[in-house]
Amino acid sequence: MDFDLIVIGSGPAGYRCAITAAHLGAKVALIEKGLPGGTCLNQGCIPKATLLRLASLIEDVNALQGRGLKGKVEGDFTAAMAHKDDVVAGMRDNFSVWLRRLGVRVIAGEATLGAGHCVAVAPADSTAPPQVLSAEKIVIATGAEPKPLAECPTDGAFILNSRDFIFKLRTLPASVLFVGGGAIGVEFGFMLQQFGSKVTLVEREDRLLPLARISERASGFLERKFQRLGIEVRKKTTVNQARIADHGVDVRFSDGSEGRFEKIVVAVGRRPFTARLGLEQAGIETDAEGFIKTSPYLETTEPGIYAIGDVRHGPMTANAALYDAKLAAVNAVKGNRLTPSYFKVPLVIHSAYEIATVGLTEDQAEEAGLEPEVARSSLGGSVKARAHHDYEGFTEVVHDGETGQLLGGCVVGPEAGEQIQLLTAACQSERGLWFFKDMSYSHPSWCEELEAAIDPFTHAFDQSDREIFRAGIYAAHR
Repeated sequence: MDFDLIVIGSGPAGYRCAITAAHLGAKVALIEKGLPGGTCLNQGCIPKATLLRLASLIEDVNALQGRGLKGKVEGDFTAAMAHKDDVVAGMRDNFSVWLRRLGVRVIAGEATLGAGHCVAVAPADSTAPPQVLSAEKIVIATGAEPKPLAECPTDGAFILNSRDFIFKLRTLPASVLFVGGGAIGVEFGFMLQQFGSKVTLVEREDRLLPLARISERASGFLERKFQRLGIEVRKKTTVNQARIADHGVDVRFSDGSEGRFEKIVVAVGRRPFTARLGLEQAGIETDAEGFIKTSPYLETTEPGIYAIGDVRHGPMTANAALYDAKLAAVNAVKGNRLTPSYFKVPLVIHSAYEIATVGLTEDQAEEAGLEPEVARSSLGGSVKARAHHDYEGFTEVVHDGETGQLLGGCVVGPEAGEQIQLLTAACQSERGLWFFKDMSYSHPSWCEELEAAIDPFTHAFDQSDREIFRAGIYAAHR
């Protein structure tokens, strides 16, 4: 065998798996046919975070006019996209060097699976013969691509998907229609609105962010903020037809209305990318949607070959991909022993508010047969929020009303994606709710609102004669 482990795909699932396996002592090769870093670095997390940082600054500074700041701030979208390119290029240029220093061999080319755990790698130079590698274990981490919408086919100029948006859009459109009110729609929609576009979102469900892990309270909070910003949200609506004309795109909606937009962004989800990978000849099965079938240990139907990240069923987020990566690396190198629980993995949305959640929502806890109570704290009472003039938001902590067991929670507001780490730790702590009481907080801080939320409940439990189950819901499954 040339390697102990071959990883195909260098996105967050692939590179994290390769690094973890190398740290465990394995000889690892990482194959990438496209841009190093995959979707996350080039089309997703990094460019998105760069642009949303600028959008949030525009909103924050303009909200402080007359409160110590003078002069309205306006965004320069063309410069912002150039800045985004610089940030991404700087990280991408060092990507392979960084991996090699960690002991991972990086190989550029398109991988095709063969029999006997062999992988043929066709180099970018098509005149050169394929390089054939072999390994005892293989991990497929080829990610996903934007899902098309038949009623609104993309052309890369007027009708875009998320990849076109990042790579091709260079000037600010006067008006934009986002088809889909999920993460991509609410994040890019907010960003463009802050730079000056007139934004409309259509969502076929009855709310924005129609995800089981996002509570209706959180999505409703975001929708009301969109209304105040002037972002039009049309729920229970789809696009029936989109026709490109000289002036942009004419759209007919499912409710019979029509509209005209300079650009459309189709954001209706993603589908696994496994084209030309040779799954069938390697004995790897997929389901009806094209996702690779895996065991509880992330192993495919071919023993010794694993699939992680967006190519298998599960949350299609970078957070989940990174989580998969660590589990699969251990299973491949040390033997199958770890299984995923995605409720442990935080979900974070960065839009007009940051929304972060982990564990169970109140509805999910009820469906599981528990008797949940929700402890809430409004940012309106937060000293730091008032000092920052950024006090729209809330913290909610879900626990079992009978036993006190911590079940999960949600943070909406500034730095929610950072605050959720503390809640995640508490869910996996033997102290559960009381984890927040054990902490000593800096003041003023965002995180002290977690203690403020649960104070009345822990006090009531401590004063009662009930038997308290202090461990967080995931403490026994670390």
